[in-house]
Amino acid sequence: MRTTTLLRSSSAGLMLVFLAAYVLLLLSEPITMGTVPGYGPSVLGNASYTIPFAAAACAASGAWESARLRRGNILGQAPSRGRLAIALPLLVPVWAMGVAGMLIAVGVAVSAAGTLPSFSHLGMFVVYALLMAAATLAGYLLGGRLPQLAAAPLAMVAGFCLTAFPGSWDTPWPRHLVAGAYDSCCSVGSVIDPMAVWAPLLFAGGIVTACLLAIARSSLWKPVTVLVAASVASGFLVVHMDYDPVLDRNPDALVCDSAGVPEVCLWPETPERARIAATTRTYSGRLKDAGLPVPSSLTQNRVLRPGQAGFGGRGQVREQDITVNLANTLLPPIPTCARISHRYPAFPARGPLTAWLTGIATHAPPAPVPGRVSPDDARLAGMVLTLPSDRQRAWYDTNRAALTGCDRKPTLNPEGAGR
Repeated sequence: MRTTTLLRSSSAGLMLVFLAAYVLLLLSEPITMGTVPGYGPSVLGNASYTIPFAAAACAASGAWESARLRRGNILGQAPSRGRLAIALPLLVPVWAMGVAGMLIAVGVAVSAAGTLPSFSHLGMFVVYALLMAAATLAGYLLGGRLPQLAAAPLAMVAGFCLTAFPGSWDTPWPRHLVAGAYDSCCSVGSVIDPMAVWAPLLFAGGIVTACLLAIARSSLWKPVTVLVAASVASGFLVVHMDYDPVLDRNPDALVCDSAGVPEVCLWPETPERARIAATTRTYSGRLKDAGLPVPSSLTQNRVLRPGQAGFGGRGQVREQDITVNLANTLLPPIPTCARISHRYPAFPARGPLTAWLTGIATHAPPAPVPGRVSPDDARLAGMVLTLPSDRQRAWYDTNRAALTGCDRKPTLNPEGAGR
C-alpha cells in the first residue's frame, strides 16, 4: 500500500484532530499553570497531563485498525506477509499520532516556560513515546479479540483508565510505572529521579515486546514471560519511591550574591535576583536592628550549611514572600513531640509571631497572609507593635519559647507577656 493511501485511510489522522483540539482547548491551562518560567525540566513534566488522553486515542485507533483487518478477513486469506509485516504499517501512523499529541503538549508548556526542554530530561519524552507504542499495540490486540463495534470504545476506556487511575491510588509505586506523577517535575529546586525514567521505560518496553510476540503468534509463554519479568523488574525500581518522583537539584547551579549580608543564593531561573537580594538584605537589616538573630546566608537549596537558612520550599522566591520566609527562619520548627502526640498548645502563637516579625521587617502594619497569618493574628501583632520595644521583645521571647515544646501554652495577650 502506498504511504499516501495508508495515511489517508488511517484512523490516526482524524483522531489527531480531536486529540490536538483537546490538548489546546482543555489541557492548556493545567499544563501552563505548573510550568516554571525559564526552567526546562518543568516543560516535559507538565506535558504529562496529556498521557491518559493520548494513550486512550492510541489504544482506540489501534483497536480500530485491528477491527478493519478482521472485517476484511485479511489475516484469514493466507497472506504472503507475516502478521507483524501486515500490522506494523497500520500501527506506525497511530503511534505517530500519539507522539504528535505529546509534542503539542510540550509546545504548550514551552510557550509558558519561554525555554526549550532540558536535554538532561529528554528521557521523559522517550517514556512518553514508548507508552504511546504500548497503548497502540495493546489496543491492536484488544481489537482482534473484542466485538468489532465495541473494540475501539472499550480500548479507549482501557487506555485511559490504565494510565490515569494509578495516580489516584494510595500506594505510590504503580503510578511511576506509567509516568503518572511526572506532573510533580519539576519545581525550580528539583530534577526528575532517574529511577522514575528507567521504570516506565522497562515497563512499557515489556508491554511492547510482549505485544509484538503475541501479534507474531509466538508461543504463549514468551509474551507472558516478558510481561511478567518487565513488570517485576520495573516495580522493583520504584517500590520504595514516594509520591513525587523528584530529587533535589545540584546546588552547584545556585547563583550566590555575596555583595552584602546576608549572602543570598538563588537558582538562576529566579526572576529579578538582584532585587530579591536587595530586599532580603533590607528586611534582614531591620530585624537585626531589632536585636533578632539573622542568618549569615539564605539559600534556595534544601541542604543547609551551618549558619545558613533556607527560603523554604522548592518553588520560586517571590518578593512578596520574603518577609514570611525570613520570619520562618527565626521561628522554631514544629517539634517532634507534636508530630507524635498531635498535641501542640503553643501553635496558635505562630501566626501572631509571624505577623509581628513581618511588621518589624517592613516597617508597616502587619497584613494577613493566606495560610500563614489570619486577620486576627495581624491585628494582635499590630497591637504589640505599639508597645515599648522591651515589652515587644519580651512578648516575642515568651511565645517563641513556648513553640519549642509541647507542654506550654502561649501568652498572646500583649498586656500579660513580659510582666
